[in-house]
Amino acid sequence: MELSNQEAALLGLLSEEAMHPYKIEQEVQYRDMRSWTGLSMSSIYKLLRKLEKNGLVLRENKISEENRLQKLYSISPKGANALKVKLESLLREPEHMQWQVDIGLYNSNLLTSDILQNSLREYRSALQKKAQGYRDLLQFLKDHQCDPHRFEVAKRPVFLIEAEIAWVDSYLQTLNLREGAYE
Repeated sequence: MELSNQEAALLGLLSEEAMHPYKIEQEVQYRDMRSWTGLSMSSIYKLLRKLEKNGLVLRENKISEENRLQKLYSISPKGANALKVKLESLLREPEHMQWQVDIGLYNSNLLTSDILQNSLREYRSALQKKAQGYRDLLQFLKDHQCDPHRFEVAKRPVFLIEAEIAWVDSYLQTLNLREGAYE
């Protein structure tokens, strides 16, 4: 069985320690994993059921002090093997990037030059704010001595955003050199 990216993210968490679904949700939220994994509270429960059915996670039922059923999930040996295969694949193969700005760019001939340039400047400003948010996160992770491989997950977007800013600057310069070409 080939794992989805969400399943791999969930199994990655369970490879650290056995967890209750609520604890998984807390970790997803604390680590800001929702933005790069798509895991949500409802998807966590759905994925846990599917992974259990396929023998990739094990469930232990316990009764809490309040006499409630608690489900504790852990990764199975089969799940650990499937996760390793998926991780190797994810690290080997680049994925196609989809950027919503491409839709606007592809159809930008429908806009005046002024509207196009103003929109791109606003896009650039939003990118700068996003990059600063990641820089703040990096400082937080550094202050809390985050594992190096997890630090890189937060560091990588800074590089991508800075490259996008450089592209916007280049395109704005091109537009300025060809002023009037889009009116």
